[in-house]
Amino acid sequence: MIRIALATLLLAAALPAAAQNRGALRAACQADFAKNCPGIKPGGGRLVACMREKQASFSDGCMEALRTARAQRQGQ
Repeated sequence: MIRIALATLLLAAALPAAAQNRGALRAACQADFAKNCPGIKPGGGRLVACMREKQASFSDGCMEALRTARAQRQGQ
């Protein structure tokens, strides 16, 4: 079990930051988008528009992940 955890940490450290951000966003927000924006296809800004429209319904964890990703993107 410890070996698996260590391997996961090493793999995460080796991944580019952008991929880690996408994974974190997906983990934090996937359920929120499924609940609040069902049937909305990615692309063309449709998911962003849905999220802005229903922002109050998104979880604190998802919103924090979005703020963190935005801050990291602006810092690059």
